[in-house]
Amino acid sequence: MAEFFSFLKVFLICGTVLILAFMALLSLPQSKLRAVGLELAKYAMAAGLLLLIPSPVDLIPDVVPGIGWLDDVGYVVAAIASVRSALGERKKRLLYDELEVQELQDRTRK
Repeated sequence: MAEFFSFLKVFLICGTVLILAFMALLSLPQSKLRAVGLELAKYAMAAGLLLLIPSPVDLIPDVVPGIGWLDDVGYVVAAIASVRSALGERKKRLLYDELEVQELQDRTRK
């Protein structure tokens, strides 16, 4: 049992260090990990919003037809906006990658 707790202690320490390093890389403005992380977070947010539609947890209860569906419509609109924003982040990231490749090719030619 003591071996398990020592393993768990090492696992938690290494996991904490990994999470802190990940958060530090996400905080850097020019980090590629930040660009990918933001894109994935926006897709995850869209998925979470779509999961709220059939969920019984609502801002406005669905007891009153029509008015109760307003929050569901808001979830759909926010999910669409989140996906559009993620696609914009993806286009921007691909453009930066293309520019970086061109700069590297220009440097090697000189």
